Amino acid sequence: MIFRPAFYRTLLAIFLLTASWGSAAMAEPAKPPALDPAADKLFGNMCEALGSANAFSFHAEVLFEQVLPSAVKVQYAGAMDFSLQRPGELAVNYRSDTGAKELWYGDGKLTLFDPRYDMYATIAVPGTIDAMLDEVAQKQGLTMPLSDLAFSNPCVRPRKIAIYSGYMGVNDVNGVPCDHLAFSSADNDFQIWVQHSGKPVPRKIVINHRTEPGSPEYIAVLSDWKFPAEISATRFQPDLPRDAKRIEFLKVKESKP
Repeated sequence: MIFRPAFYRTLLAIFLLTASWGSAAMAEPAKPPALDPAADKLFGNMCEALGSANAFSFHAEVLFEQVLPSAVKVQYAGAMDFSLQRPGELAVNYRSDTGAKELWYGDGKLTLFDPRYDMYATIAVPGTIDAMLDEVAQKQGLTMPLSDLAFSNPCVRPRKIAIYSGYMGVNDVNGVPCDHLAFSSADNDFQIWVQHSGKPVPRKIVINHRTEPGSPEYIAVLSDWKFPAEISATRFQPDLPRDAKRIEFLKVKESKP
């Protein structure tokens, strides 16, 4: 969630938003998980609704915390517009107190633009959303905001690492009744509020990075959900200023055997 100036100087090497509740790199739980079937069923319904959709878009209002070197915790705000069309198109417009990023994915290319520095990077990537997200996370260290929701099965990664899940009841998110679910992994606690009636879309996500210094939190409130038959192709094409400067993505250094 934090875009540090050093990354801007290396220029768009990483678009790292700690808004991911699961990671395949995390250790598997050492003991049998304490999972609630009711929570898992509701979570699965949400994943099915998103994974089976040909296209969707939403808006998110975001709050995130940064722990300063002095151990003081501060909170910042952001907003994001997210659009997806399967099998291989994605667009994210993100702006916050600490900076902004715009991302376009389509035709086997990923473009990331930093408006503050008027610089962008483009890289060839696989032609499906799942494969693209996996590859850029591994090779570029790039984790996109709320990218868990973009996978064809958003439940796979969280279920692999969950050691606890629970159903908290029907609670309110900005006037919308939602099923409140709680999960925990070895490193993170995450909660998700799924719309109780109609299409089971996520309305709020809270992630607590429990094992990081100061346990910073990420909060996203999702609204304006749309499920059109098709989104215009122009939404996924880079819209760059004429004088924007192109730079290169940096690769994650591979460890030597």
